[in-house]
Amino acid sequence: MRKLLLVLAVVALAATVAVGHPKIGLILATGGLGDRSFNDMGYWGAEMAAEEIAEQYGVSVDDVLDYVEPREIADYEGYYREFARTGEYDIIVCIGFDHAEPLEFTAPDYPDQKFVIVDDVADADNVASVLFNDQEAAFLCGVVAGMISDTGKAGVLGGMDIPLIRRFVDGFTQGMQWVDADAEVMSRFVGAWNDPTLGMELSREMYRAGADIIYGAAGGSHLGTFVAAEDSADRWAIGTDVDQAWSVPEHSDVIIASGLKRVDLAVYEEIMKVIDGTWEPGVIQYGLATETRTGHGIAFGPWDVSEYIQASYSTASLPNDVVRDVLLKLDEAVQGILDGTIEIEVE
Repeated sequence: MRKLLLVLAVVALAATVAVGHPKIGLILATGGLGDRSFNDMGYWGAEMAAEEIAEQYGVSVDDVLDYVEPREIADYEGYYREFARTGEYDIIVCIGFDHAEPLEFTAPDYPDQKFVIVDDVADADNVASVLFNDQEAAFLCGVVAGMISDTGKAGVLGGMDIPLIRRFVDGFTQGMQWVDADAEVMSRFVGAWNDPTLGMELSREMYRAGADIIYGAAGGSHLGTFVAAEDSADRWAIGTDVDQAWSVPEHSDVIIASGLKRVDLAVYEEIMKVIDGTWEPGVIQYGLATETRTGHGIAFGPWDVSEYIQASYSTASLPNDVVRDVLLKLDEAVQGILDGTIEIEVE
């Protein structure tokens, strides 16, 4: 009888192992889903990996991917511990720079748990930190602004006045002035990633001050920029992270371009590294002027020119000759960043 029970226990254990599958934990930034740029892209990358894993193991995506949308930074540590103490998650992905300090404090308590942070560095032996050369995509957006602006003035709407967003401002300014040395760039900061109403008000202020193009770098807050552009005559907007003429199609007529930041690709790749056994902690840098030579670009115009200059879903009314000239200038800028003849200075 005892032998039979032992055999049954072994069979049950084998069955449990056979149906086991990898699991992903995703902790978003405080802006939550619905920004149609940064947070959403992090989710899309995790979802893409979860779909592959689910198909391989014959389970649903919901079986593989669990995610949370914290309301406050103070909530982060609790979610790290809640996920990690279960021992169920092969990797826990944290989206956003403001995870760095609490994750660096918490991760060492769970040395066998793999973590990933996107947009900053958490110095711990079990964390992979993914960084982007945000100034590169911003520079390309500035090139577009410099080529198209009639007033020679543009604006940047930032989510917060922090070094990360200053890289967007610096890159955009240098890109616009690479085209037009006399160009002026103003900036405003919302102080939040999820306040499109204030984003709209600050964007209208910049439009009234003479900017005819505003580059949004404020997560869900710069959705208000698109509304402001619709309400203002002869005004344009530039999106961030993903082609926002695609992700916010109701404003595709005023979104002339979008800087591309492949948060989705970075999240997907870090997850799949865990699955195939190649994941390592440390810093991973994405950008044209890096070893990866990927992760950034721009969506502009109706054609794919290269992996860095991709077609946009924009329906803005721009003359064909203007589009052609902008694409040629963008290609020149991309080559300059790649070969080092264009160096973008950041704080």
